[in-house]
Amino acid sequence: MAFTTLNRIQEYLYSFRDENNHFSQGKSGFSFERVRRLANRLGDPQNKIKVIHIAGTSGKGSTSQIIDQILNTLGFKTGLTVSPHLIDFRERIQISGQLVSIDILAKHLIVIKPILESLRESELGRPTYFEVMIMLAYYIFWKEKVDYAVIETGMGGRFDATNVATQEDKIAVLTKIGLDHTEFLGKTLVKIAGEKVEIIHSNNLVISINQESKVSKVILSKVAKSGSKYIGLNPKSSINFVSNVKSFSSFDIKYSSLNITKIKTPLLGNFQAENILLAVATVFELSKRASFIMDERAMRRAFSNLLVPGRLEVFKKKDKVMIIDGAHNPQKMEAFVSSLKEIYPNHKFDFMIAFKKGKDYEKMLTIILPVAKKIFITKFISDEPRIIEAEPIDEIVTKVRTLNCKVEIIKIDDPLIALELAGKSKNQILIVTGSLYLIAQLYRKIRDKMTN
Repeated sequence: MAFTTLNRIQEYLYSFRDENNHFSQGKSGFSFERVRRLANRLGDPQNKIKVIHIAGTSGKGSTSQIIDQILNTLGFKTGLTVSPHLIDFRERIQISGQLVSIDILAKHLIVIKPILESLRESELGRPTYFEVMIMLAYYIFWKEKVDYAVIETGMGGRFDATNVATQEDKIAVLTKIGLDHTEFLGKTLVKIAGEKVEIIHSNNLVISINQESKVSKVILSKVAKSGSKYIGLNPKSSINFVSNVKSFSSFDIKYSSLNITKIKTPLLGNFQAENILLAVATVFELSKRASFIMDERAMRRAFSNLLVPGRLEVFKKKDKVMIIDGAHNPQKMEAFVSSLKEIYPNHKFDFMIAFKKGKDYEKMLTIILPVAKKIFITKFISDEPRIIEAEPIDEIVTKVRTLNCKVEIIKIDDPLIALELAGKSKNQILIVTGSLYLIAQLYRKIRDKMTN
């Protein structure tokens, strides 16, 4: 297959998807040794670049993108990988804030294709799509000579494909750790934290937002065992909010010798301020290590241009407001709805929701319902239906009626039709949330509808 078009490249990479999810993390056919073998065959590119490795339950995608955008503004060539993607699979491989070009992607994929093909029938099973994308990202970042690679974990840490990066100069960044993916990572915070801290390797620098005490103990234990250095951040003493309004947030950040006042950013919500703090601390520590200057004017320019698609993202057209957020666990939903209440006090919203099967949607509903006037319940249609399945609509409806019989419920199978009807509701504000897969399916439609 000649990699002459984006569709040809996508078709090849998608050929590593596993219809039965047999080889993925947590399944019977999974082996971490498989991605280690692939990394080794590629020359271990992940250990030949400077890696900033981000794990956590809430905020890891946002924090990754904020770190990347700050470093770009300071003049560095960066690599960024985040997942899942919303529109284009190349969101998983970005260079200096841009999707990797088709030419660069094709040039490197044709080189490693023989290695990928040789491993399709190995005794460890064929590499998964996620493993291939992560190793392709590491390989491209190495060959394209990025200054820093910002790497978001997919799930957990210990057995995540990103965790083949083991070099001593790695920075391990930990966002808020909570309950999610419990069927794979464990049923308790301690067990989940135990999986995520395994991104920490010998002599790493570890930077963490404040955590529950039981989680902090797990982190500090791993730090001690690995001989790493630990920096803990407390948002209460480091962030002073000036305002959090409908179009921007403003706050002061204090960290070490940094004191940046009246930061203004389009990223809304207290949780994004915490993610910015974590990103700023990470870049500050890099500046000490690499002896570069964190120019305040450049930093302010970065803050004013920050964009994290699908996270409390606001679209406005005339008198209609659509807010989308990929919150898909109770911790994320609590942070999101709390921010909504602060920005729009005493407002009742229309919600359009869908959930991935297996998520704790009952607890998420208990957070949503007190601020809901009307709920459009739908489902997303995944291009991997055997792997990623939406929670049945009728089950969600039953749960909503059990929890709150007063809210108006509209159930619609097709999310595009649901969006059209919800958009015509008299309520000024429509919230679309519950799953990144729902956001991914609707993102282009919402963007085009609200900006054209």
